[in-house]
Parts: sequence; structure tokens; C-alpha cells
Amino acid sequence: MAIPKIDNLEFREVTNNIFLVHQIKTRSLFSCCDGLLVLPKKDRNKTTIALDLNIEPKYIASINELYGPVSHYICSHCHFDHTSHVYTWEELGAIIHAPIPEAHYLLDLHKFYIGFGFDESLDYDIIESFGKLNGFQICKRVHPFEPGDSLRFEEFNLHTIPFQGHSKAHVGFLLNSEQILHISCMGFDKISPDMDGFGPWYGFKHCSISQYLEDITRAESIFLNDAKYLTSSHSYIVHKPNIHPFDYMRKKIYNNQRKVENALRSLNLHQTTEDKLVKQLLSIDLFFPKKKLKGFMLDIYRFWESWIIRKHIHQSEYFE
Repeated sequence: MAIPKIDNLEFREVTNNIFLVHQIKTRSLFSCCDGLLVLPKKDRNKTTIALDLNIEPKYIASINELYGPVSHYICSHCHFDHTSHVYTWEELGAIIHAPIPEAHYLLDLHKFYIGFGFDESLDYDIIESFGKLNGFQICKRVHPFEPGDSLRFEEFNLHTIPFQGHSKAHVGFLLNSEQILHISCMGFDKISPDMDGFGPWYGFKHCSISQYLEDITRAESIFLNDAKYLTSSHSYIVHKPNIHPFDYMRKKIYNNQRKVENALRSLNLHQTTEDKLVKQLLSIDLFFPKKKLKGFMLDIYRFWESWIIRKHIHQSEYFE
């Protein structure tokens, strides 16, 4: 079919009647993510299905007007860049599905605040401000599923795959009949082959570097054995047998470890605690340009960076 055209949206055809949709300009850095739009196809689905396509309300309305009704919307996890505008899909009639244990974060911002551990060091009003910045509004009802469940919508089968190094509920999607593996927010974040990104994100208490590395290996195996196309929340489409995304993510984690190791070498590690080490490393801009930030965003970036640093300290040969 012809490539859809909506101002400020880019539609990239993955395979017949399935598009990776990207919002070009966004209201903030963490307000949107790319996702898959599964248009109707004979003997598969009679209505459109959206997978993890968190874009601003006016663009959701345009898609629904042109290709709706959108009957189901499936979240991969519940960070703001994947949930801020999901309420709009619901208002337009879509049934919302999200993975346990994060599904209820879509219904209550305070549960989001507690669930991601912000309450251990940040006031709730900081997260309220962050939610407002990203346009977050709660949903009325969410259908939860367990990571690893297979979901069926008419004749469209969707297998969810736990990739929980990034988040407790984070899943990828395997569209078996279409041979598409969507790894969501695993960390392949290059918007084009010649551009760099941050890489894997593990800035929360419940993230795990070791689990992340296992997830990358598992995703690579699934891609090579069961798929032809690889998509993600912040990148371009990759075709088998290109394994660059997996090498890229591993290298990013390795380089982050080396960055922390180099910083640790400059510190006196004797008779000190992990908390003191983190405080010292936060005083420099190891991962984020904190000296350029102010207000509640500085608090949030310090929170994220503190957990990234802790994960690498736990992996370090210098702190055992």
C-alpha cells in the first residue's frame, strides 16, 4: 500500500500493512517513542492495532481518523516516553494492554512514583512536574498481562518477551507470522546508521546490567532464528542478518563500565562506602550534562545517574 502521510510523522514500512511510526518533533525528550501500526489485513486483523506507539494526541487523532478505529493498544512497559499519551488512544476507543507489575502505573501517577523508586530520594511534586512536562494523563482502565504471555487479537498473534534488564515489566514483541521482532526500549537508539545514541538505559533501582546482557543475547538469538526485521522504540529498521544493534548495545555497556572504572581509579577507595563513592562521582558529569541542567530536571537526572553509577560500581573490580 501507499506510505501514509501525516505532518510531523514518519511512516517506515516494515512489511505489508505494518509500519514503524516516528514523531519527528516532540514536546520534550521523554514524551514520545516510535511504535508499530498494524493496519487491517485479510485473515489477520479487521481493525488497526497499535504497538507501543506513544505520540502526541493530535497525531493519534489523525491516525485514528485515517486508519481507525484502533481497537487495541499494547504497551511494552510504563516509562513516560511509552505512556504519556496512551490515554488518548483510550479516549478514541482502544482497549489498553500493559505488562505486570507496571500496568497500574497508567492508572495512578503516585504508583508510578513509588514503583520506580523515586520516593526513596525525590519528592512527589518533582514527578508531577515531570509528568506535566511530558503531557502525561492517567487512563481509566488497563488490561494487564504477564511478561511472556501470548496475546491474540482476531487472527493476529503477538508473543511478548521479557527483557527486564531495562524495567521490571519491559517486554519486546515477536510478530511470528510477519517475522518482526520489536525490542522496544532495550537500548538500540540510533535514529540512523551514521548517528550515535546513549545506548541501554538502566537508571532505576530494579534495573540490572547482568540481566541486560542476557536480554541482548536472547534478543539476538530470536532475531536470527525467528525474524527478518528488527524494530525498536528509538531507531531505524534493521534487516537480518545485520547484528550491529546487539554489538552496539554491548559496546555501550562496556564503555560505560570503563568510564566508571576510570573515575574510580582517581578516588581513594579505602575506608569509604558505596554512597560516598556515588556522591563523589555525581559531582562530575560522567553520563549527563548536569551542570547545564536546573530545577526538577536536574534532580531527575541526578537520580538516574546515581543508579547507573551504582550498577557499574557493583560490577567493578575496584569495589568488592
